[in-house]
Amino acid sequence: MTAIQNPLRIVILGGGFTGASLAWQLARMRLPVRLTVVEPRPELGRGLAYSATDPAHRLNVPAHRMSIDPENRSDFADWLAENPDLPDPQATAPNGDLYVQRALFGRYVAERLAPHLASGAVRHIRARVSDVAHGANGDLLLLLSDDNRIHADLLVLASGHPAPALPRPLAGLAGSSQLVADPGDAEALAAVPQQARVLILGAGLSAADAIATLDRQGHAGQITCLSRRGLHARGQGAAEHDSQADFTAPPARRVSDLLRRVRHAIVDDQARGNGWHATFWRLRAQAPQIWAALDMTERRRFLRHLRVWWDVHRYRLAPQTEAVLARLTDQSRLEFVAGHLLDATRRGGGVDVRWRPRGRSQPQQAHFDRIIVTTGPAQDRCIDANPALGALARLGLIVPCPLGLGLATTEICRALDAQGRASNRILIAGPLARGHLGELTGAPECASQTSQIAREIARHALLGPILHPAATRPAVTAGHTPPLS
Repeated sequence: MTAIQNPLRIVILGGGFTGASLAWQLARMRLPVRLTVVEPRPELGRGLAYSATDPAHRLNVPAHRMSIDPENRSDFADWLAENPDLPDPQATAPNGDLYVQRALFGRYVAERLAPHLASGAVRHIRARVSDVAHGANGDLLLLLSDDNRIHADLLVLASGHPAPALPRPLAGLAGSSQLVADPGDAEALAAVPQQARVLILGAGLSAADAIATLDRQGHAGQITCLSRRGLHARGQGAAEHDSQADFTAPPARRVSDLLRRVRHAIVDDQARGNGWHATFWRLRAQAPQIWAALDMTERRRFLRHLRVWWDVHRYRLAPQTEAVLARLTDQSRLEFVAGHLLDATRRGGGVDVRWRPRGRSQPQQAHFDRIIVTTGPAQDRCIDANPALGALARLGLIVPCPLGLGLATTEICRALDAQGRASNRILIAGPLARGHLGELTGAPECASQTSQIAREIARHALLGPILHPAATRPAVTAGHTPPLS
């Protein structure tokens, strides 16, 4: 077997769930590597989603389907059973499934990774990458926000979801107290007056979280959710049996064929006592194969016509959050409106907002005290929003995904450079690789993808030098091992 005398320097940018999952899997392999995670938060595994401290923010997936280990799907449920005193008395749904506070899942991931941090197998640097340059030996030189520098032979981009982009009609409100541009800003949400009339742009899970937070804080005003189609996330429903549908044999080459097969599968699942929920669990499991069968034209057609329908059925509400939305709707304090935002003008202590209702030409106007932006991550602007990605793009080492879904990647998630070549230094993990894999947002999918990346790294770390045979001087016993290129 090939040995590497000088450990391969692997740097993971981003220590949310994706970065922590990859670090955990690599650490367990005991590879001849030097593993560093650059993440400004104090704990790895928290990220944007699982650093939430609001008890109203819950996993929208049952605990038994969540795990850092794709080979052991019950690991998180087992951890919960080992910690019965964790304070979350409202976690149990009517069907017995657990939908726990997101902070608990973050704590679980941090605890699973803690032994590897303590042993030194994983090093955590609390900083951000502010710039990137080519190293003298062909590696990458990372300049950190704390003025330190580190070298990377292999760089894994796992920075997760970028923040929502501010819609152009709201540009004049930037920085004002009437605008909550980031739904994760707990202080801004806490400052919303209890009787305020609130406009929420977007109607997905982030909107539901914002509504749940306002409700927990005692908000009693009117809430309007404005989105292009007026659709909102669905509830969990019941699935007594797994769907038997197969959307991969034969693969659907056209979106219209896929839609027809999904409709037939829902009918079949309903006949077996399930709702459409079972069908969508099956779609979620087979999403990479389904996406791979579609050419670029069909992928664009899916994003243009079906993405919103996929989103509201795929990204479902935790039962506790669903109950809040149902109660507020019944009380006529929450409404979902379909329309296109036109403009927003400050008046007094609030904002006059105009929008064009869907299917109508005459604009509508209303006055709101606060506007909350929950339009989802701006994946098409991820490079501009992240200094490290911007630096790599200026060097020509990464390019945007042509579908506007993160970064362009190869089949095994190596970055494509400005010449369309597969990188021998940069891998892309998590949501930034969604354009190639189609479904790469939830923790189960990210854990599976990082497992594949870990195996790819391990194969090259164990079989031979990845980047610079002369620099690493491996002790090769026989044959020649090609680099990762």
